Amino acid sequence: MGNDFPFKAPRAGSRRERMDQKFAVRFRRVWELVSFPFATLFLLYNRRIDPAYGMTWPKRWSLARKMYRNARRVPTLTGYKAHLAMAVKLLEISPSVEGVVVECGCFVGGSTANLSLVCDIVGRDLYVYDSFEGLPAADPKDKYATEYTPGFLKADLEVVKDNVRQLGVIERCTFTKGWFSDTLPRHHRPIVMCFLDVDYQASLHDCMLNLGPHLTAQGDLFIDEYVYTDYCALFYSEKYWDKYFQRTPPGLLGAGSGIGLGDYYIGPLWKTPILQGVHSVAYTRKDYSGYWDFYPEDPPAPAG
Repeated sequence: MGNDFPFKAPRAGSRRERMDQKFAVRFRRVWELVSFPFATLFLLYNRRIDPAYGMTWPKRWSLARKMYRNARRVPTLTGYKAHLAMAVKLLEISPSVEGVVVECGCFVGGSTANLSLVCDIVGRDLYVYDSFEGLPAADPKDKYATEYTPGFLKADLEVVKDNVRQLGVIERCTFTKGWFSDTLPRHHRPIVMCFLDVDYQASLHDCMLNLGPHLTAQGDLFIDEYVYTDYCALFYSEKYWDKYFQRTPPGLLGAGSGIGLGDYYIGPLWKTPILQGVHSVAYTRKDYSGYWDFYPEDPPAPAG
């Protein structure tokens, strides 16, 4: 959801507006560079990282540098800090827990390359699902699908593979081409972490319905579309989680503004001040709860 590329603001009409836009892009890039050592320290100084992975500080800095480099070389709709946050969550999971990593919606492979780096460290396979034809035809019930969105964010599979081959560890990746409604029902392996960058409500529903049951007991699920509060509402919808999973909703950390990664965004998206950026993610975990169950006016249950 990064707003430098490809979601650039419409070309400003006046010379001053164009200069402001150029300044904002350059300023955010400088901020990324200046904040890099602090972001790396705050995210990777984490005693929950499993010692089995041997993540010495030189290895941690190396991973962060590669992720920063890759996000500069290949367009990505999320920032390197978001990728680093997902990497930390993977490093917290014990190697004794069986499961793969899944990415749905990879664009040109920037996030895929970065996820493949940490997947190689933790010894897990990365399953990448994408149509490689851009967004699908609009569903009339989907508020985020319009007549203009089909084909948007199209990227050729071979281009994605080339980017991952140059910047990541392609041997860790399995690419599956096709619409989510056709490909995801065939997924059968347990999932320790899932990253969804799918835009549509219908696509999110396909991912949840077909991948949600495969999440491990403490599996993490990250989304990119955290700026849309009604989109995030799925993770608090008692009706949805009862209907499809027979459980209470898990909630969502970072709903509306993203998890704290040292960037600045207070929303809303369509009125974001020019220096603010949208580069974070939001996430939940299978065992989290977003369900309110405290009603003091109700009588207590009878003893026994």
